Amino acid sequence: MSSSTSVAVSGSIVQKDGTIDREAVDRLLERLADIAWKSEGSVALLVETPEPHLHVERNSVDCIAGKGFAGDHSRKSFYRGEYISGREVTAITSEILEILGVDPVVVGDNLITAGIDLGRLEAGDIIRAGEVELQRSAKTHRPCHTFRSRTSPEAFAAVSRERYRGALFTVISGGTIRKGDRISIAT
Repeated sequence: MSSSTSVAVSGSIVQKDGTIDREAVDRLLERLADIAWKSEGSVALLVETPEPHLHVERNSVDCIAGKGFAGDHSRKSFYRGEYISGREVTAITSEILEILGVDPVVVGDNLITAGIDLGRLEAGDIIRAGEVELQRSAKTHRPCHTFRSRTSPEAFAAVSRERYRGALFTVISGGTIRKGDRISIAT
């Protein structure tokens, strides 16, 4: 595995005074609604989190069934001290991040996709990315306070209203995913 970018995340990327520009949120929602999705996609970016708040871009990653990305720290699937099942791999699309003006490495998701609408996937749906099969979790990938601090109040508000935050997955068949690999929906 090779690393091309490493980003330590310690605070807000977009400095705001905490107020939300409602017109900006509406503009974001209009642009997000206009994304032309495809029936298949590709892997735009892969990000491992070897320790909390350290995101490392990879050209390829090994995925382990029942765990997620091999290089992620052991507490990645925990939130506020509680284990959250169904979040072995977190994903969002590059199109959404581009509209939101967010650096894909900073946001913290493992799998950044291109072309495919993750929001339309239902719990239990399976996607193939490279050698790996991922099953859409029943858990909703909701934006949290960390997402807001790494983006902006407007980005947070926009993805909170619709299914734009992405999806959570479990690894049902391990293997290697490479940047540029095709992503298809299996079920």
